[in-house]
Amino acid sequence: MGLSKDDNTTSDKNLLNLHLSFNTIKDFKYKPTKKTPKLFWTYLRSNNLLDSTSDIDIADEEKISLLEKATHERNYNEKDLLNIYKKFQFSVDQLLNIEREKENLSNIKSRALMYQGILLNDDPNKVTKLSKDLKSSFTNDGLEDAFKDELRFILESFEESELSSDLTDFYVLNSKVENLNKKIKYNNKILHQSKIINYFIQEKPSNKKIEKDLNNFLKKIKKSKKNYLVTKDIIVIESLKFDGIKINEEYSNLYTINENTMPIDIQVLINDGEIGLAMLRIIEIIGEDELKNLGSETLYFLVNALNQMNIDQIRNEILSEILPVRV
Repeated sequence: MGLSKDDNTTSDKNLLNLHLSFNTIKDFKYKPTKKTPKLFWTYLRSNNLLDSTSDIDIADEEKISLLEKATHERNYNEKDLLNIYKKFQFSVDQLLNIEREKENLSNIKSRALMYQGILLNDDPNKVTKLSKDLKSSFTNDGLEDAFKDELRFILESFEESELSSDLTDFYVLNSKVENLNKKIKYNNKILHQSKIINYFIQEKPSNKKIEKDLNNFLKKIKKSKKNYLVTKDIIVIESLKFDGIKINEEYSNLYTINENTMPIDIQVLINDGEIGLAMLRIIEIIGEDELKNLGSETLYFLVNALNQMNIDQIRNEILSEILPVRV
């Protein structure tokens, strides 16, 4: 591919080239920009290649602006951004008169001043008012998600009853944790919505129990003229089979597998034991798409690849997200 250990030129044509550059260049350096793809940010963060907060020069507001944007896009840690704000130096007068002084500062310095004011106050109303103003500052610059999780953490330190009426709406809107663990609604008429999927979500039950439940379900499918297996059902069955769960031979013809869903180059990498490179190619193909937006065939290829590479933890996390109906 034109890269060698003696080549000090970083290639960012795609994620694979960036990965190869990282592994072939002794003193690898890569500075992301506002145009850097989200996938590259994820790679840099995962490999600890982003500048630490202690190395950030607060005089470089262009760099801080880049990190604000990256935080908004969930590519940089909120806490790290806020730690950068803590490095700014303000006078006592500025900290005592934040409402007035913030108008005379750049947006970045203004946000740093408000955040320091939040840290220095313990009055619920003052903290909430400053938090509201800081959130508005981010929102006005199109960076509303740069101050989201830490805002919730700040507001959770006191109760709604401690606030004046003009702040309660803001408190209620921003202090509630998003329910990512909604109750699962099971439907035992559909395999990928039945309690069998608890195998991937909770602690694994015994293989004997899963085998019994799965074969009983497939028995009903075979007898029924209305029920059939969709791609997500096949994903469940094939994943269980990879984990050693056996299905009766009489049910093996209930579905067919489309072997063409797996890209040839990824299959070759898996066969050669190149797990890292295979994962990079998978990430590159999926890109920035959310799992819930992927088509069934893409999901099948993804889970099939993870099964072959024996990466159960990631597979189970994916299945826990895409299979259950949560209410």
